[in-house]
Amino acid sequence: MRSRLLLLTCLWVGSAFLGHTDPATPPANPLPAPPSNTASNTAPISSAASAVRKGLQWNAATDRYAASIPGWPIQRVLARLSGQTGWRVWIEDGIETQIRAQFRNLPAREALPRILGGLNYSLTTSTNGRRELKVFATQARSSTREIVADEGDGVIPNELIIRSKSGSPIDLKRLAGLEGARLVGTNGVAGAYQVRFDSEKQAADAKQKLANESEDLAVENNQRLDSPDAPVAVSGITAPPLRLTATVRPDGNRRVIALIDSAPQPLAPAFQSFLLPTVDIVPGAPASSGPSHGTSMAEAMVRGLSAGSTETSTSTRIQPYNVYGASESASTWDVARGITQAAQDGSTIINLSLGSAQDSPYLRDVIQQVTGQGALVIAAAGNNGTADPFYPAAYDATLALTATGRSGQLTPYANRGGFVDLGVPGSTVVQMDGQSWVVQGTSVSAAYASGMAGSLAQNPQTSLAPVRSKLIETFPIQRAKGP
Repeated sequence: MRSRLLLLTCLWVGSAFLGHTDPATPPANPLPAPPSNTASNTAPISSAASAVRKGLQWNAATDRYAASIPGWPIQRVLARLSGQTGWRVWIEDGIETQIRAQFRNLPAREALPRILGGLNYSLTTSTNGRRELKVFATQARSSTREIVADEGDGVIPNELIIRSKSGSPIDLKRLAGLEGARLVGTNGVAGAYQVRFDSEKQAADAKQKLANESEDLAVENNQRLDSPDAPVAVSGITAPPLRLTATVRPDGNRRVIALIDSAPQPLAPAFQSFLLPTVDIVPGAPASSGPSHGTSMAEAMVRGLSAGSTETSTSTRIQPYNVYGASESASTWDVARGITQAAQDGSTIINLSLGSAQDSPYLRDVIQQVTGQGALVIAAAGNNGTADPFYPAAYDATLALTATGRSGQLTPYANRGGFVDLGVPGSTVVQMDGQSWVVQGTSVSAAYASGMAGSLAQNPQTSLAPVRSKLIETFPIQRAKGP
């Protein structure tokens, strides 16, 4: 169902592209944001539901549910449902859909139709008393693929990241001797190791053992970073043609922006000319009928490149680093690998349109390392509508971007904590295979600002400190006044 709010969203975003603005002074609102209450395909968003924390929550005492699901793949929704409730969940192979739902305090009989977006389902109780949910298109017996439960706290309980605080070499035999341990990854630049265990208990025991044996070892769990919100297919609007062209400097040098994200799909030629070949930190790409998040961010970044300069050409390029692979989530380990690889490859502007509520000292230290070498790391502040820290944007070394609307005020969905440095409108239109898609969120704000930074410092010898200051000066946050 498409509501009048979504139509207004399309009109607002479309209007951002119609008028010409002088790129010498970046406009205060280059990409006006749509209203936060975009329609769901299951139910209109109510003011009461807007306070629900993003995701899915189950109250065990009342057996009632609340949801704020902004466009997640059905498998991710079911994994969270299983993790919250303890149900066993199966789905029919071949079902691929995005779920949007907003509600609170509903019993299962009312919540499930909204959570599942109109798909058929059966909910029964097995002989051992465990509830079993089957999701299908035609027949319950077709639900043969079991969903792995995900409680949504972000922690990968059987994986540890181990490194030396002092930078001293770590005895790998010592790590190999831990019960159930397998060394599955190394990051030589950051001096870290990814160790996977056969069970969560073995990982917890190893974590405690290493902490007791040495004060020099820093040990933490690897963590998931969920994929951001899905784009919304719309009709009646198109983005304007790009006025910027890709050129080469006489000396052959260029500024490179690293896009740490999912792999971009092939773009229109005008945009593709700005992209260097994708580097697969994690091979693969998730199945998608629309633009991937990396695709959307790449286009938003090119739009930022265009808006940030009076020139009609630039030598700045975008280097994508694929840290999601075929999964719907990345990890702090792989994001850190992407950052260190980007810095090694010569990228000096690093875009992180991703994150989570979970702190990672390892990721923080990696970002401090590259910014200490002169890089500018730009990160999205998150779309939970709270002042709670969102990482890696909340780290001191990053430039944290939140999303604003047409008036310059923060959008209701955008995070607004004291860690936020500046606000840029967080919506854009992406076209793919003849279809237009609205993409919104602080991810767009970060990508757009990264593009602008690349245009303000096309000369790779230019210091990025003045660029950081210029962005903060151009896009100050207009916080709503309290009572």
